[in-house]
Amino acid sequence: MKKILIADDHDLVRETLADYIRNAGEFSVDQASSLDECLDQIHQNGAYDLVLLDFTMPGMTLPDGLLHTLEANSNHPVAIISGTASPETARRALASGAAGFLPKTIAPETL
Repeated sequence: MKKILIADDHDLVRETLADYIRNAGEFSVDQASSLDECLDQIHQNGAYDLVLLDFTMPGMTLPDGLLHTLEANSNHPVAIISGTASPETARRALASGAAGFLPKTIAPETL
């Protein structure tokens, strides 16, 4: 079973994504509401197969928050999700090592 961590400070977004991903297949999904909580989850549970990291949650900065998460997650994929980031921010995230950049407007099937 693949392990996914969703880190987003909006409860509705985080919990809806978690439910959708759990129902889509054989995934174990954990949740965090800040960068510190995300890093704590990784340290407690080991590396995740994928971390979805909100661009604007508490404690998150680019590139530092992304780099800390990549390091903590043993360089397993970390993707950025955002509802407000510009295309330039998406390019910076990808250049800093993000495995992908997902706008919160993405269709569920695409996710």
